[in-house]
Amino acid sequence: MTNHMNKLNSFALALTFSLGLVACGGGGGDGGSSNTPSVYTTGEAELGAFNVLQDARTLCNFGALTRNPKLDAASLNHAKYLVDLSFSRGLPVLSHQETPGTAGFTGIEPWDRTGVSPGTGYGQFVAEILHATTWDYTKAPQFPTMQERGVSSMRDLLNTVYHLSGAMEEGVEVGFGVYMATQKINNTTWREEYRFGSLNGYETKWVTLGANKVVTYPCQGSTNIPPAFIPANESPNPFPGMTDTSQSVGSPIYIKVDRGQTLNVATYSVTASASNTVVPTTLLTQANDPNRASNGQAYIGAHEAFVVPLSALNPNTTYRVDLTGTVNRTPFTRSFAMSTGQ
Repeated sequence: MTNHMNKLNSFALALTFSLGLVACGGGGGDGGSSNTPSVYTTGEAELGAFNVLQDARTLCNFGALTRNPKLDAASLNHAKYLVDLSFSRGLPVLSHQETPGTAGFTGIEPWDRTGVSPGTGYGQFVAEILHATTWDYTKAPQFPTMQERGVSSMRDLLNTVYHLSGAMEEGVEVGFGVYMATQKINNTTWREEYRFGSLNGYETKWVTLGANKVVTYPCQGSTNIPPAFIPANESPNPFPGMTDTSQSVGSPIYIKVDRGQTLNVATYSVTASASNTVVPTTLLTQANDPNRASNGQAYIGAHEAFVVPLSALNPNTTYRVDLTGTVNRTPFTRSFAMSTGQ
């Protein structure tokens, strides 16, 4: 394990009838390289997800990503494992962990599956996020394309707390894996199981923002931000009192500095630009994080924080975000405009 990944040393799991989200990180090993094409194929779910994440990271200065085929392979192996296990058990399964002796097993933890042996030979410095849908139907609906599914998966993952942090990890290498299968489960009903995985790798290279450098997501120019986030769809739930999927807040705003620096957010506000209406918000930090990993450590690090509107935002609306605080006691201010989608 690396010290800067300890906050994710326990998997986070969420699974509802239609949606699952998982975030996790790991330890260390040896690296690798390949001459695989730098972009995915048009029409693939992987391309849709890569484009969404790359655009978000580059616009907001979290660092551009490069594709790594070994991380692709590990992600695909685990996605297939989860789909096959879901069908064999007769119920949806979503987890970072695999069980030895189970069909498709390649390693217990994500860093085992990407490690030198067993695994794909990338190494063990990785962070994993997962997304799932389970779809039962008696008459085939109008299915989205695979590329649309990848776009939707990544947008859902960015509209979270802990998973957003995982998507914006320091690693500059990424791999995606998507697997989907459909089976007839009774005389009238078909079930589709879809699993999406993303591995952020920092085996040999990672992003350094610099002393006192603050980045946010969303940021200036971010558009199509979801108006609402349902805490019950994320596990651990960042708002444990909101256990019903009918309860929502606004899309979380992530604030980050380099690990090893201490971020303190002193003031924060979200204001509807046209009406100048201030939106009630709350601040999630390491100090008040309601969840802990298996080692007792908060999921939110001392170098990050989340400003969360306490109710859903209005669709198709521009909001101004104003922040002040300190990084290692050096003052900072940030102001930016973002806009919501439908």
